[in-house]
Amino acid sequence: MANTFDNKLPRTTTYWKEGEIFFIKHDSFRVSLEEGQAIAELLRFAMEDRSTKALLINNRQAKGAWSKEINELWEGGSENTANLPVKKMATLTNSVITTMQINRISKSNGIEKWSKAFNSEFNDEVKAFLLR
Repeated sequence: MANTFDNKLPRTTTYWKEGEIFFIKHDSFRVSLEEGQAIAELLRFAMEDRSTKALLINNRQAKGAWSKEINELWEGGSENTANLPVKKMATLTNSVITTMQINRISKSNGIEKWSKAFNSEFNDEVKAFLLR
């Protein structure tokens, strides 16, 4: 599957695949709108990949905060992902408050069975959630 996002991703976003898990790592939330759109394309790419069972988004070392326009891009994301296959998704955070916020949003959207945040490194608990 060809992609058009590689040359548009911020240098602070990396991705790779290990087995059935697709990893995305952010080191900064300070990105342009074009870079945010490339990240959204990357997420769609991972969701559409048939050999990917789960996604892990590692935000533990990310600096700053998403801008208002990037947050709006994420909030409108359900329109962009409505026809994509459902995959388990874990987000690693560096803050208990952020973890609670993400899990509250997942619960209020009824997706807590397949989308969960953890205030930890990639450990056995996270792996068990993703692969069960």
